[in-house]
Amino acid sequence: MVYTIYEGFVLQAKRALTALSQILHKAEEGPNASSLPSCRLHDDMKSLSFQVFAASTQTLLALAKLTDEPLPTEDTSKDVVYTYAEMYARIDKVLQALETVDKDLILEHCEAVKPTPIGPNIQPMSGVTFACFMQANIFFHVSTAYGILRKEGVPLGKVDYIMPFVMS
Repeated sequence: MVYTIYEGFVLQAKRALTALSQILHKAEEGPNASSLPSCRLHDDMKSLSFQVFAASTQTLLALAKLTDEPLPTEDTSKDVVYTYAEMYARIDKVLQALETVDKDLILEHCEAVKPTPIGPNIQPMSGVTFACFMQANIFFHVSTAYGILRKEGVPLGKVDYIMPFVMS
């Protein structure tokens, strides 16, 4: 099998978001579950629910770039607090998009270099490069969510993060 950006991004993003969903389910079972969506790892960092927002939004941005679709426009600078139902709905929406994306469409458009917004700047970038950049961000936000939950006493172990990467 040839390893392409589809396997490198789409399948890995599915695994990361599956891990995120699973750790949220574990968090929701705890006695302090209602306070967790607004918890932070550090005062100058954003909340748990923002980590879900960012990971899901960045996945959709990368998918749009890889399939030559217009990039979604969402303000990612503001912290947001969602309910568990809203966080699961966001993750499920993105997992569905990942599940149904056409591999051939990605392979057709992934090398095209086009102007791409990166923060306040516009850079010429291929879909592959942008997906790699977004993937690092997705993993950062999923790991940060894990860190927030551990800090708040949710009984998570490394296996809770890793298993979706192994089992899928």
